[in-house]
Amino acid sequence: MVLTAMIHGQQKHFDLSQGYDISIPITEQNPTNAFHLPLASFTAFEGGDFVGSVERGGPVRCDIVQLAPHGNGTHTECVGHIAGKGYTLVQSLVNQLHVAQLVTVVLDKETNAVTLDALSSAWDPIGCDALVIRTLPNQPEKKARMWSGNNPPHVEPDAMKLIVVNQVQHLLIDLPSVDPEEDGGALVSHHVFWQYPDHPRAKATISELVFIGNDITDGVYLLDLNAAGFDGDAAPSRPFLFPEMKIRDESETLSD
Repeated sequence: MVLTAMIHGQQKHFDLSQGYDISIPITEQNPTNAFHLPLASFTAFEGGDFVGSVERGGPVRCDIVQLAPHGNGTHTECVGHIAGKGYTLVQSLVNQLHVAQLVTVVLDKETNAVTLDALSSAWDPIGCDALVIRTLPNQPEKKARMWSGNNPPHVEPDAMKLIVVNQVQHLLIDLPSVDPEEDGGALVSHHVFWQYPDHPRAKATISELVFIGNDITDGVYLLDLNAAGFDGDAAPSRPFLFPEMKIRDESETLSD
């Protein structure tokens, strides 16, 4: 299936049969973890004679799931993460489809961060409302990494300012956070992105702990930003990228 859209006056086509799942699932096996949050757990519900486990003789599987979205896998968060209960993800993420630009950025060796210089070198903004950042080095081990206590990379505030200036509404990145693991609660890059508290960008989101395989090339994609309907600041999410197709029109075919 091909989806055709008008983007900044240009007709673009996206192949919906060739989607790339860039999420890290929340799982008990080979889990990722950040910020010392508890690992996710899936426990069969038991009540009376009922047990929610097929393996234990129950008629169905019925789990009680405990999770911490910010540390257990790919998640999407809203300004409520730093502003509190006045903002929720279900209010912020109102559209599922977006045009995204995927860029690959080399982490600065001295700061272990996405710097302004590195982002400027990798990114030529073309007006997409979503930006997906893949950081190098990019090993498959990112999908099951224990980030907690290991000072993960982050995004420097000046780089985040560039993202905001270019009107990116939805930022996706393969790091556990856009701010350092330990910063005394400052969360500067979060505040820059959401322009909180002066001019809150209530419809803007950040998705963290994605994973973009090395076989996915930089460029323009249709983004399906699919997050669970949690009435909180963040929820597990499963973003997909669909590649742009080049379709020749009839006039080109006749002229050949």
